[in-house]
Amino acid sequence: MDVIITVVRNAISEKGMTIKAVAEKAGMSSQNLSASLCGRRRLLATDFIALCRVLGISPEDVVNSKAS
Repeated sequence: MDVIITVVRNAISEKGMTIKAVAEKAGMSSQNLSASLCGRRRLLATDFIALCRVLGISPEDVVNSKAS
């Protein structure tokens, strides 16, 4: 899970977006996204898919980067 969080964090940074903007576009609260990125809350699969869509990254690529 740490690799997934790292990839999502990096994508947010690379896009120059705020956590609040990403969360709004993904249909989740910024508090929940922040807690997920800090490890205080589990990142739900539905949230992960929505984040990938917003950030323009492939869920398959994220998952495969874990095996690398």
